[in-house]
Amino acid sequence: HQPLGVGSFSLSSSSWCPCEPLMERHSYNFFFRMRGLSEGDDVLARWSDGLLYLGNVKRVDELKHCCLVRFEDNSEFWVLRKDIHSCKAPIHPTYLTCIYKLSKNLLRLLIALSCSPGYHPQCHTPSIELEAYCNTWICRQCVFAVTTKRGGAIKRGRFARLMQIMKLRLTYQLSDLDWDPQHLTNQQQCYCYCAGPGEWNLKMLQCGGCGQWFHEACMQCLAKPLLYGDRFYQFECSVCTKGPETIQRLPMSWVDLAHLVLYHLSLCCKRKYFDFDDEILSFTNENWDSLLLGKLSDTPRQDRCQNLLNALNSHKDRFVSGKEIKKKKCLFGLQVRAPPPLTSDLSPILTNPPISISQSRR
Repeated sequence: HQPLGVGSFSLSSSSWCPCEPLMERHSYNFFFRMRGLSEGDDVLARWSDGLLYLGNVKRVDELKHCCLVRFEDNSEFWVLRKDIHSCKAPIHPTYLTCIYKLSKNLLRLLIALSCSPGYHPQCHTPSIELEAYCNTWICRQCVFAVTTKRGGAIKRGRFARLMQIMKLRLTYQLSDLDWDPQHLTNQQQCYCYCAGPGEWNLKMLQCGGCGQWFHEACMQCLAKPLLYGDRFYQFECSVCTKGPETIQRLPMSWVDLAHLVLYHLSLCCKRKYFDFDDEILSFTNENWDSLLLGKLSDTPRQDRCQNLLNALNSHKDRFVSGKEIKKKKCLFGLQVRAPPPLTSDLSPILTNPPISISQSRR
């Protein structure tokens, strides 16, 4: 599935704003009624990776404020209403700007999947300065749809600059979120700049200032894509810095590296045990430069094998060898399938990760 971006829209007094009527702007029932979601509707749903995916509504549960959405790969998941963008809002094709030289077929698709025609200037985050935008304006939803991508959001161009401006403010109050004791998940399933759902152990970083978690796809500071469970970064969001994000790689040991590689492979391959030479060492060598290992990065290729083996064999609190369960001794797995811990963690590794392998979308 690929996220689909839509274009810029002309402001007019007749444009419909999501907040109308103002007395009902916080009512979920209002959104169900006004946006007209029903079975069979095509929608864009924001997933836990921060990206938008095309789907079709199969069921609507107004009581729980969610919809059962079938995606293009025929998988079905319940998605909160706040994370669903209806494709039914009317819009004239002349209001759509062609982005990246779109083909005619894709342009027609974007017109069909366009967002709401407009907002009241004071209802958008950030608020709209009419004098600055004149007749053309691009909403936050569309900017994020175009700029977010796997491996990190785009860093150059008009949409990247617009995204940076919009990231200076969140569309929600952090103080309104109800967090678990470890500050890993909140009841509202509201994370990042996009206010979408998220899974802390799947390519997200926690801001050292505000404590909120942010999607890889929404960050513009990454030099390399994240591995699943890679939290070895000191990160501050644009809200806290009041400008561009800041990021610094934290030092890693051979034990941390072995743990990170096994955790990433376990999520990608949906298995517990992996062959050392053919999978663990091979993956490490193939991605050596992308791992950004600091002092470890200078290790000669011929020395990496022994260092990794020593880490796997000497830390039985983290790793299990195949020979311990009467399997091949060249197989290794994690004792507990959880991301590698940081020295700053105040609590031990979670024994129950917040998401199962079968639920992740790639």
